[in-house]
Amino acid sequence: MIDATSRASLTTLGRDQGIFQYVAWALKQGAVDYRDVRDVNGPLTHLVHMVLLAFGGADEHRFRVLDLTITGIGFAFAGACLPGVIKKKVTWLDRAAWAFAGWVVLSGQHVMYLYWDLAQRESFFDWFMLSAVALQLAAQRGLARGAAVGGGPGALPPRGAASIVARAWPIALAAGLGAITWFGKPTYVVFTVVQLVALVVDRELGLSQKQRLGVFALGAAVGAATQLAFLVAYADVGAFLRIYFVDVPAMYRFMLPRTPVEILSPQWGGTAAAIAITTMVVHLGLIAEGHLPRRTIGVALVPLAGLVSVLAQAKGFGYHFHPVTAGMHMQWLLLIVWLWEKFGRAPRTRPLARLVPYAAGTALAMKLGVVLPSSPHVQDLWILGKARDRVDRESHDYLIYFRDKDFFPWEMRQTARYLQEHTRPDERVQIYGMDPYLLFLAGRMSATPYIYVYDLNVDAALGGSWMPDGVRPNPKQADVIVKMRDAHERDMLDRLKLAPPAAFVFFDKSPLTSNESAVVDFTEHCPESAAWVRERYRETAVFGEDRVWMRNDVAERIAAAPVSN
Repeated sequence: MIDATSRASLTTLGRDQGIFQYVAWALKQGAVDYRDVRDVNGPLTHLVHMVLLAFGGADEHRFRVLDLTITGIGFAFAGACLPGVIKKKVTWLDRAAWAFAGWVVLSGQHVMYLYWDLAQRESFFDWFMLSAVALQLAAQRGLARGAAVGGGPGALPPRGAASIVARAWPIALAAGLGAITWFGKPTYVVFTVVQLVALVVDRELGLSQKQRLGVFALGAAVGAATQLAFLVAYADVGAFLRIYFVDVPAMYRFMLPRTPVEILSPQWGGTAAAIAITTMVVHLGLIAEGHLPRRTIGVALVPLAGLVSVLAQAKGFGYHFHPVTAGMHMQWLLLIVWLWEKFGRAPRTRPLARLVPYAAGTALAMKLGVVLPSSPHVQDLWILGKARDRVDRESHDYLIYFRDKDFFPWEMRQTARYLQEHTRPDERVQIYGMDPYLLFLAGRMSATPYIYVYDLNVDAALGGSWMPDGVRPNPKQADVIVKMRDAHERDMLDRLKLAPPAAFVFFDKSPLTSNESAVVDFTEHCPESAAWVRERYRETAVFGEDRVWMRNDVAERIAAAPVSN
């Protein structure tokens, strides 16, 4: 697992990570989120990338190290919160031991994801969601009453709100951590519902229903306020609300949708879903039989909530399953904690009972030991010799290994260097494709908010699912989509005319385009803009699939420049 994590830190960034690197960098340059950069994702991802950039995350290796370190700390924290399922006294040694186990087990499942699926939105959101669920479990244990429901030494007397919060602040903090994820993707509200279920059904908690809901609501409000503060500081709130709650349902939900049958098929997430549901049923059965306390229902329901989130998004990409697999492994770890607390100190006259937790722990360890050798990072032995330093990691010999049918990292860096050499830092660049990471690498701002091709070519949205029973727009919805596209092109062209960028970059074979040639695709879908560009720009360089068109005066400046040896 350590070896896999080390190698994962040496991988390049994929398309999504590159997108958000640009968005975060642009915000740091003064761009207004959702107005100057049109993105359909929540602000939490932008904030995470801004924080990582502040700690040196512009370097890809540093970015990966920061991400994997924070992820590992989150896993360890979740593990540290698990002991005390039925054990009355929990020592710091107990917490340290299970923190280590949490780091090993959860990191083990984490490095089974491809480099493309690490440092993704869902894995960032797990920092907050898993910590919220685990912290709430520990907080509810701490507030559990030692007597009957009617009272007891753990019960809170009817004191003021400040006194209640002073004792129940971990629950408020857990609620706040959960609420932060709403601003990653709105589907994450389902995990807050899980937290509320765990809070409401707990019969041992030394708080009345009114007190516990009040503390939870206060914490959630504070958590949401942190993200609202970010929006006020860095974004156009009106544009955010319009994109998040109007444009996404109107157009973006029709792009690359998958049906539940597709998402839950064995080729995608079916196997993980089946195992997660099975474990959940066992866990709920143990709660129903009184073997596990009710407060553990929060951990039991996390994988199910993850599946609901995946199905609600109707995309089913690999990284969408991060909360499912992480939640499932946290659930397994909780069951082993319970077995250890229940049978680990059994009398020596019951040797088989004493072996139960060892057997369960060994089974989980063997599972990790069997699957980890197939981790893509363990398999990538070549990376140890080709990613020794930053120079190696920016070379063709390294980046060629990450080339895909529609992702060309080496050519992107060639293009970035060309833009740096032939445009000034204050000159802007317009792209037509799906890789604004180019702009980050070149250190150039986008000329317009439209950094994604799907805002200008809506064929993917109009086509919808390829399955007969899949989601696709009806004629009225299709008309709305076309009008949105037309408005985007008009706005883009107005901005281009007002301040013509120094360069246009076209990405051939880009996803969500209808032609392999980006120039042809742009001409077909944005004919008025294409005519304007052809009059004022000319192609000056081609780097594989990346075509650079410079403004005529810039092209003449390049032609007149002396050729360096």
